Amino acid sequence: MDGQRGFYEMENPTENPSKATEYLKELNKIIETQQGLLEKQRVRIEELELQVTDLCKENACLQDQHQRHLATCRLQQGNYSALGAIEENVMQEK
Repeated sequence: MDGQRGFYEMENPTENPSKATEYLKELNKIIETQQGLLEKQRVRIEELELQVTDLCKENACLQDQHQRHLATCRLQQGNYSALGAIEENVMQEK
């Protein structure tokens, strides 16, 4: 029967004010820890969002450079003295 009573006291801290105080302190510690973790995650998310923005800009720039390169290759398509040795360009155009 003592085991049941001990369990009941743990489940019902309102009957023991000092236990209730302990539980509230422990819950406050847990909440503070969770808030700290959430703040760290917010900072990390902001960092990652900045990286994504930078990578999107870099990707757009690289795509633009690639398109300009392909356009240059097409303009020089008839000039095989300059590009004839580069089979890759011929394969890309086909």
